[in-house]
Amino acid sequence: MSRSSVLLAALTIEPTTTSDLYERIGYLVLTRIGLVSYPAFRAELATLSALGLIAGETRPDGSTAWKLSAAPPGDRPGSD
Repeated sequence: MSRSSVLLAALTIEPTTTSDLYERIGYLVLTRIGLVSYPAFRAELATLSALGLIAGETRPDGSTAWKLSAAPPGDRPGSD
């Protein structure tokens, strides 16, 4: 189980905050994939966003909400 696959499996098309996503995945799984550190967790989300797999938006309160990209899997960068 890769970091990317865990994060992608936890996301949907409905936006969720970084904190809620962290809780959704859970400490045990985050420990297994080496993403307990909140900065590392956010960095992995940023990487997936840069690849076009997920989208992040900053809310008025400063939190970030993440969701799966609207692009079909075949149209996402890095997909074959």
